Amino acid sequence: MFLPYSSIHKRLAATILLAILVAFGLTPKILIASPRLPNVTPEMERPEFWIKKIENPTKLLLTAEKIREMNEANLKRQDLRLCRIKDLKEDWSREEVLSLLEADKKDFGKTEEAHYGKNGLPLGELFWNKLGKNMDQESVQKISRIVFALIVKQTNIRVFPTDELSMSAPNHFEFDLFQQSSISPGSPIAIYHFSQDRKWAYVQTQFIRGWIRTRDLAIAQKKTEVVGYEEAGDRLVVTGSLVPVYGDPSLRKPAFIARMGNSFPLLYAPDGSKTARAFYAISLPLREDSGRLHLGKGYLRVEEDVRRGFLPYHQENVARQAFKMLHHPYGWGDRHGGRDCSRFIMDIFNTFGILMPRNSTEQAAVGSNPGGASGSPIKEKQKVLDQSIPLATTLRLPGHIMLYLGRDGGNYYAIHSIWGVQISGKAGPALQKIGGVTVSDLRLGEKGPSGSLLDRISDIRIIGPSPETQEK
Repeated sequence: MFLPYSSIHKRLAATILLAILVAFGLTPKILIASPRLPNVTPEMERPEFWIKKIENPTKLLLTAEKIREMNEANLKRQDLRLCRIKDLKEDWSREEVLSLLEADKKDFGKTEEAHYGKNGLPLGELFWNKLGKNMDQESVQKISRIVFALIVKQTNIRVFPTDELSMSAPNHFEFDLFQQSSISPGSPIAIYHFSQDRKWAYVQTQFIRGWIRTRDLAIAQKKTEVVGYEEAGDRLVVTGSLVPVYGDPSLRKPAFIARMGNSFPLLYAPDGSKTARAFYAISLPLREDSGRLHLGKGYLRVEEDVRRGFLPYHQENVARQAFKMLHHPYGWGDRHGGRDCSRFIMDIFNTFGILMPRNSTEQAAVGSNPGGASGSPIKEKQKVLDQSIPLATTLRLPGHIMLYLGRDGGNYYAIHSIWGVQISGKAGPALQKIGGVTVSDLRLGEKGPSGSLLDRISDIRIIGPSPETQEK
C-alpha cells in the first residue's frame, strides 16, 4: 500500500533525523508526534497557508534597534529571571550565595508531597541527606569570587546536583521535576559554588540558575574571555531545527547538534567564489585536561540552515521558523533531545535576537497586552485574538504556552509543543497523548474535564508593536 506524500515526507524526515542523532551519540525515545489533530488539514501544516492570510507578511514588526531596546528593558526585570553574564558582579557574600541555594530548595526541594525516584519508590531521608551533604553549603566562603566559564557540550541544568529522577507519581517517567533545561555549547555561565565531590557546579546561565556537570564546562582565566565570546559581533545563527557541527574541516568528526537559536562567533564564511571552502568555521569552547577554557574551531556544511546574523523579525520568517519544528518530539526540560512548550517558543524568538525566559509563566509576561484574557468569556477572548498579530502573539494557559497562528473558518489556531490533552473517556478523564510540536484548533480539549485550550487561556501577549501601532 502506498503512503500519502505527507506520510512519506514525515517518515523520511524522521529517518534522516534519527541517522544524524545516532551519529552524534543521541538516541531520542520518540521521533514522530501523533497524527494530525481534528479540524486541521494538511495545508494547515505548511507555513504558506498562514502566511497567505497576512496582508504584508514581510513587514518588519520590530527593527534590530527596537529588539535591542526591548531586550535591555527585559534584562532589568527581575521577574523574568533573564541575565546578561557580563553584568554579574564578581564578589558575592556567603549570605548571598546561601540565599540562592535556599531559594532553590524552597521552590523545588523536599515538600509534603512525595518525590519518586527512577525505581518508582519515594525519595527517602537517605537520599535527601546525601544530597544536602553534597551541596556542601558549609564550605561557602565569607566572600566568594565567582568564576566565569563556557559550556563545551550539550548538557542539562538541574535543580540539585544529582541525575536522580524526581517524579510526582511512580510512573511519570516523562516528567523529571529536577530537570530545568538543556544548555547548549558556547553558552556563557557564572559559577557560584561547587558540590563537595566537585562533579557539579552551581551556575547562573542567561535564563536560569541551577547545577551543571563540571565536565561539561570550561573555566576561563578572566571574565573578559567569556564576555568577548558572548559579545562577538559577527555571529553565525542556527536557523534550522537541528544542525550538525563537526570538529574538523573535512566534516567527518561529529562534535554536537546545534539547536535553533544557537549562535556562535563566526571565523570563516564562504564568499561564493570557486575557491571558497565548503564550510562555515565558528569559534568553539573546548575543555583542557585541567578544566581550563581553550577556544578551538567548529565546522558546519555550507548548505546547512544557518545565516550570518539574526533573521529580520516579520511574520513570514516567524511562520517558517515555527514550522521547521513541526512534529519535533516533546521533551520536558529538553530531555531526550525533545522540546517542551516554552523551549519551542524560546527557540523561535532566539533566531531574531529576541531574549525570552525559559519558563512559560515568565514568557507570558513578555510583550504587550492587547486586552483581558484570564477569566473572560470565550467571545471576549476571540475579540482579543482578532485584534492580535498572528505569528507574533503568545497564548498561555496554566502550565502551557503556544504561538497564535490565526483564524480559519471561524476557528482559531495555534502551533505548540504539547505532551497531551485531557479528554472524557468511558471510565472517566483520560489523556490523549500528542507528544510533539503540532498545529491545533483552540477548541482542542473542549469535551474534556478541563475545557478547551481557548477556555483556559489566561494570558495573551504580542511580541512586537501593539495593534494600534500596527495600524499607524
